[in-house]
Amino acid sequence: MGFTYPVLTDFLLVANTAPTVIPPPAFPLFPSHAYTKVVHPEDTDIWPYRVYKSSNFTPPYFTVKRNGGAIAEGYLFMTPKSRGPKGAQQSLPVIMTNDNDLVYCLDGIYNYNNFRIQSYHGKPYLTAWEGFSVTGHGYGQWFLIDDGYIKNTIPFGGSFNIDLTDKTPPGFMDFHEQQVTSEGTVLVTAYNITPFDLSKKAGSGAQWVVDSLLYEIDIETKEVVFLWSALDHIDPLASRMALPSERGDGSEELPYDFFHLNSMQLLTPDTILISSRHFWACYLISRKTGDIIWMLDGTGENGMGNFGPLPLEGQFRYQHHARGFNVTDKGFRLSLYDNHHREGETNSMDSRAILLDVSMPPDSKIPPVVLRSMNPLERVISYSQGAYDAELSNGNQLVVNGQIPIIREYGPSNNSADIRWEGRFGNDNLVQSYRAFKSTWKATPKEWGPSLVYEKDGSDLTAYVSWNGATEVKYWRLYEVGIGAELKPLGQAAASGFETVINIPSHLNETQCILAAAFQDGKEVRLSNRACHETQH
Repeated sequence: MGFTYPVLTDFLLVANTAPTVIPPPAFPLFPSHAYTKVVHPEDTDIWPYRVYKSSNFTPPYFTVKRNGGAIAEGYLFMTPKSRGPKGAQQSLPVIMTNDNDLVYCLDGIYNYNNFRIQSYHGKPYLTAWEGFSVTGHGYGQWFLIDDGYIKNTIPFGGSFNIDLTDKTPPGFMDFHEQQVTSEGTVLVTAYNITPFDLSKKAGSGAQWVVDSLLYEIDIETKEVVFLWSALDHIDPLASRMALPSERGDGSEELPYDFFHLNSMQLLTPDTILISSRHFWACYLISRKTGDIIWMLDGTGENGMGNFGPLPLEGQFRYQHHARGFNVTDKGFRLSLYDNHHREGETNSMDSRAILLDVSMPPDSKIPPVVLRSMNPLERVISYSQGAYDAELSNGNQLVVNGQIPIIREYGPSNNSADIRWEGRFGNDNLVQSYRAFKSTWKATPKEWGPSLVYEKDGSDLTAYVSWNGATEVKYWRLYEVGIGAELKPLGQAAASGFETVINIPSHLNETQCILAAAFQDGKEVRLSNRACHETQH
C-alpha cells in the first residue's frame, strides 16, 4: 500500500502564483542528513529493504560492490518483485540511485514491467506496462508519464482468447515489449490462444497454440497501424520448445507457446527486428508486408537461418532483449541477453550478455562476429528474463540477469572482471526484475506535494521530509504554522537522499506545527502538509 500525501490547500503554491522568496538570511542553516534505516527481516527469504518516516514505500536494499572504475551517469529503473509468496517486501517500479537510495516509486494495484525512460516527440517520458501476469505472458496496458508525473494511458482492447481466469485485466497487451519509435508509434506484444493442429508433434489431443502478435500503435490517435502474427509466418512444429513442457501441452487449458515473441525494435524505417525465445532466433520482418526478410539462428548449426553458423561464444538460446544499433547498409551491431537455459533444461553455458557484429546483406557463409561475450565470473543460470544495454552514456555496459536478482555495470570492454558497479536486490530465484535500465531523469511532481513528519523527543525536534519523484530540490525551508495560518520562517536545510532528516535547534522547542517548502531553481516550488508533534507532558 502506498503513502497518501496530505496537502494543506491554504498553503499550496500553484503554477500561476509567484511564490514569495524570503532572503536567505531569514533562514539559518539547520543540520541535515539522509534517512538510511534498513530492515533485515527475520525470515531470510525476504530481502532487506529501506523504510522511511514520511513515506510507506519499502524499496529493496542493494548489496553494492564497486571496483573504483568510472560508472555511467544516471539512475536505475527497475521492477523488483517476488517470484512466489515471499522474496521482495514490495513489488512496485522504482527509480534508485547508485548509492542505494530511492528516487521515485510508482504506486499502484497491478503487476508492472519494463519501467524505463523513452523519448516521445523529442521529450523523455517514464513508460511501463501494467496489468496481470500468468506464466510466460500477461494482459494489460501501457502508459507514459511526463516530468510532472502526469500519466497518459494507452488502452489495448479487442477480442482475445486468454488464459487469465481469476482477474479482470485492464487490457490485453502483453508485458514483454513496448518500444517507442521515432515516428510517434509504439511496438507492443500480445498473446492469443488459437486453434492449430499439433498432432504430428504431440498426438491428437494437441490442438491449441499461443500465437505471438506484434502491434504497432499510433500513440496520439491510439490506432493500430500494423499487425503481425507469428502463426501466419512461422511453422509451430519447427519450434525449439519441447512439447509438452512448462510452456504448454497443446490443450486449450495449456496451449503451446511455440514462438514467444519477447522483444521488438524498429531497425530501419521499413523493417522491424524481433526476437523469438522459443525458436532461439532473431528475425527481420518487413514493416509493410510482414514477410520475414532474414533469420539469425542462435544454435550454431549449419544451414540454419541466413547467416553462417555462430561460433560457440556467440551462440544463444531462450534469449531476451535483442537490440540493433549502429545500423548502416553494411551491417549493424546486435546486443542480447542469452539465458541459454529454461526450467528443466540446463547445460554447461552460463547465462550472459552477447554483442555481435552482423554484416549485411546476409550471407550463409559469413557468420556474425562476436565482439563481446560477458561470461560471469561465477556460475549464472537464469531461466527467464534479462536485459543488456551495450552502450551506456559513457560506453559502459549494463547487464540484468532476470530471475537472478543481480544488476552489473561493466566497463566498456570485453572484460567480465571489470565490474564497475554491482547491486544485488534479492535471493536467487526468489526476486526478479524482468529488465532494468540506467538513464538520467529530471522531474518535479505536479500531482502531489512533499510529505512531512515532525517529531519531538524530549528537547530534540526532528523533521522528516520527502517528495516522491522530485529530483531537483536543493533545500528544504521550514516554517512555523501559527494561528490563522501565519507562516514564520524557521530555517533551511540541504536536501539529502529520498528523505531528508532535519535537526531543529533546541531553542525552537516550543514550535508545535511546521511545514516544509521545496526550494529549487532559486524559488520555493511546493509546500508540504502541515505536521505537528504531540505535546509532551
